[in-house]
Amino acid sequence: MLEDYIGYLKNKKIFKKKNQISYEVNIERLNNWKNSDINKIIKWYENVRKIDSSKVTNIHLEKLIKWSYNKQKGIITHKSKKFFIVQGKRITNSKREIASWDQPFLTQVGYKGGVIGLVRCKINKIPHYLIDAKFEPGNYNEIQLSPSLQGTYSNLDRVHHGERNKVLNKFFRKKFKTIKKMWVTEDGGRLFKKRNLHWIIEYYGKPTLPSNRYKWLTLWEIDKLIKHGPIVGPHLRAILSLL
Repeated sequence: MLEDYIGYLKNKKIFKKKNQISYEVNIERLNNWKNSDINKIIKWYENVRKIDSSKVTNIHLEKLIKWSYNKQKGIITHKSKKFFIVQGKRITNSKREIASWDQPFLTQVGYKGGVIGLVRCKINKIPHYLIDAKFEPGNYNEIQLSPSLQGTYSNLDRVHHGERNKVLNKFFRKKFKTIKKMWVTEDGGRLFKKRNLHWIIEYYGKPTLPSNRYKWLTLWEIDKLIKHGPIVGPHLRAILSLL
């Protein structure tokens, strides 16, 4: 069935290198090429949430470790001078619902946030995407399904002296070709002129998993999960729009 339909798409010239997504979506809409159990994927996701030991607590701003308030400049900065700064902005002559207001903004150093990377790999001839069930302290659901790689340049450069990024070292070094690579802006209502480098690649090596919090999913499966509720994070939804 699958091979017959692929042949049909090729004959109809639906499948082209410059229009890979048409081939991909049409194949996956059949959804009978694989016994895909969305409930099983959700169970895996809930298990990742269950075993995650991360905790978030409120703390006084003046007690933040390695963060300090510069009274002269009126900004909050990190000791490393990396990451972002918290600074006040005054907006005037706006054509919005109010003409003027003050508010704090998060401003990334250099305005360049980080890399949002997505790895695609063929498994049984079907494109799959490496998805990370990633913890972020501000997530509504604590854990959200995120792109393969999601990190600021400061974190990737290990300013915090953390572990080397496993996905960056394994998938973005060799045996790949770039599908899409471009700068994409973030929310301008709270982040000042921040951009992220969105980078989608096709990986030709073995589709292994960096850890048990990662999973290879198809577009059809991700689409179903997006419709299920607050499971898929905004960065994954955004980068998929570039395909």
